[in-house]
Amino acid sequence: MKKEAKQEQEDGEKAEAKKPAAKVQLPAAVTAAFKKSYPDAVIKNSAKETEGGKTVYEVESVDKGMNRDIIYNPDGTVVEFEEQIKPADLPAPVAAALKRLYPKATITKAEKLMKGETIQYEMALEGAAKASATFTPDGKLVPAPPPEKK
Repeated sequence: MKKEAKQEQEDGEKAEAKKPAAKVQLPAAVTAAFKKSYPDAVIKNSAKETEGGKTVYEVESVDKGMNRDIIYNPDGTVVEFEEQIKPADLPAPVAAALKRLYPKATITKAEKLMKGETIQYEMALEGAAKASATFTPDGKLVPAPPPEKK
């Protein structure tokens, strides 16, 4: 009986995740900054959120088949972004470190992450001891964050 209830809950969560979220009206400064930086991108979704007591706007977009999520301040300045990139576009030190640490790994997804002044590259891996790895632009492995306590 418990197994059936758990499956129903998982099915409900999957259906909920598939529902398209309603787009919010973005401030003019955010729209202008986005269009200036990414003139060919298509906005898939937008949301108004509160982070650390401050209002921010998240824009989910697709540009030339690659996903990009950007969080803006209301004035149009970028707080952070996640941008899907081709594995071939990884910086040479990152590619070399990945090959050295996980020689049999295949990259299934690569992303460039920026928060403040910090840039990192995160890869989803297949055929490696770890499912993912994150590196600094100079090829240093970023330790995984500790699991969240509930």
